[in-house]
Amino acid sequence: MSAPVPALSGARRRRLPTAAGPVDLWWHVSPGPAPVRGRALLQHAVGARRGRPAAEVAVLRDPLGRPVPAPDRFPPLCLSAAHSGPVTVAAVLAAPRPGTLLGIDVEHLAAPPSAQLLDLALTAAERAALAELPPALRLPRFLALWTAKEAVAKALGWPLLRALTDVELVLRPRPAVARLGRNRAPAGWQLLPLRLPGRPHTATLALYQPPATPPPPPRREHRPWTSPEASP
Repeated sequence: MSAPVPALSGARRRRLPTAAGPVDLWWHVSPGPAPVRGRALLQHAVGARRGRPAAEVAVLRDPLGRPVPAPDRFPPLCLSAAHSGPVTVAAVLAAPRPGTLLGIDVEHLAAPPSAQLLDLALTAAERAALAELPPALRLPRFLALWTAKEAVAKALGWPLLRALTDVELVLRPRPAVARLGRNRAPAGWQLLPLRLPGRPHTATLALYQPPATPPPPPRREHRPWTSPEASP
């Protein structure tokens, strides 16, 4: 028997336009010491999207650990959730085509990251670029990088990544994935920094759209070079 869906009040929603279509962004701030579980917020988000009570929505895990709605008659959805302290965030996207990926992350640090966390999250080039910034800008820049990398990892599924350093980012002129594993020209990714009203947290949404499959070229009849009719 599945666990009952807890009562959820105070959840807020905003619809974001993206290259992959509108994304429903949800967030909830827990008044108590325990945050709302990401699965509970996703159940409410999917229920609101499909006009069903949250108690009737089942959220499962795919083989890569990503949340997915239980199979039903509705069109497929991409889901992701994360939490940091009392804040829980969730994102829902109607998948426009197979292979679309969605990830979200939220973090908050009141003090600069430790050297161990820097080594865990950033590549050598990213650490060097961070060190060149004025001290006041280093923490927000680190959080932007960290949340974007975590969001990409959640979109892909953690088993496909060895470490956060497999993802290399640039933040100027806009956030973008510069390297993904051995791929030094990854295409199809969109990174969206998010603001949560009244919260100091940093959040990022990552989306991936596979390239549209071009239609097959029309068949044309070509005479082979060895055709007897082509001989002199």
